[in-house]
Amino acid sequence: MFDLHWHARDLGQREKDTVVHSLQLAYAAGLSGIAAMPNTSSPLIDLNSCREYLALAEKAEVPVEFYVHIGLTSDPEQIRRAVDAYHQEPRIIGMKAFWGKSVGDLAIESKDDQYEVLRTLAQEGYEGVVTGHFEKEAEMYTSLYDPQNPRNWSTLCRPELAEVDSFNDIVMMAMAIGLKGTLHVAHVSTLSVADRVYEWANDPGYLSTGLKLSCGVTPHHLLFDYTKLDNPETARWYKCNPPLRSLETRQGLLERVLDGRIPIIESDHAPHTLDDKQKEVPYSGIVSGHAWAKLPGQLAELGMSPEQISAVLHNNAVKLFDLSLPDERNINPEMLEKLMEHYPFDPFKGVLE
Repeated sequence: MFDLHWHARDLGQREKDTVVHSLQLAYAAGLSGIAAMPNTSSPLIDLNSCREYLALAEKAEVPVEFYVHIGLTSDPEQIRRAVDAYHQEPRIIGMKAFWGKSVGDLAIESKDDQYEVLRTLAQEGYEGVVTGHFEKEAEMYTSLYDPQNPRNWSTLCRPELAEVDSFNDIVMMAMAIGLKGTLHVAHVSTLSVADRVYEWANDPGYLSTGLKLSCGVTPHHLLFDYTKLDNPETARWYKCNPPLRSLETRQGLLERVLDGRIPIIESDHAPHTLDDKQKEVPYSGIVSGHAWAKLPGQLAELGMSPEQISAVLHNNAVKLFDLSLPDERNINPEMLEKLMEHYPFDPFKGVLE
């Protein structure tokens, strides 16, 4: 299994997690590779920072391949250097763009800046994957978060419309510019975006433009809905970006995984400390990397064939990034349980058993 979306923290956030611990956890959960996101305390935005981060994996001593996505900013020179780094270092498997604020300092918020990023990538001839966090700043009202009514993180602060409008903006700009390659929607949380990606991927007319679309969904968006945010005492552990959605949306996302319309599961493993989660506005992020150990069995119980399970947990993501990785699934429950002691809370306890 391969996870294209993992926040390994480290550097100035070692209390949250480390690259070594992340790789050991991934190994115990049965993964053969993970790809780390660049919104670390010192963001991964150039060749040197990416290589220094990749070097942290050497002490893990587990057979899990470690990759990174290089972060994009609104600076055209940085984007050009990122493209050059991508061509120089094969373990940099693609770009990551935050098309709105999330955790970290890599947000590209204005449409003018977003257009410039896409235009620069096209000018540089980049035809790889741009993994995007799609939430439109103009549709988010995060200052209105109510700790006594945490569900409003989903219904008001970061509504589905934020993802839908961001997706529409970026795709329209990419088409107008003539960008080639793939826009991958990370942690898709809306049915309309998932359906639009599926329609595009199966329409020869759209594909003839040279722009491809992809999306992945997280275990927490498949298994939890926003009722997990109704208890102010426990909601902190389920607060994430994009937020958990309605029961109807959750069920729709799961249906689309089961019938193949959503091609990839990605964890968005995003650990925080107890102090982070006990703030008045808790940090967003869910511990989810260990969920991989149970996903094959869960999907089999829901009627997926072994071939379909391999596709959604491994083959489609590996193909997206043109990697060569085995799908081995050497799960070690005892090691996994021990490694999970690092985190203050397991949101999947009692759900994935």
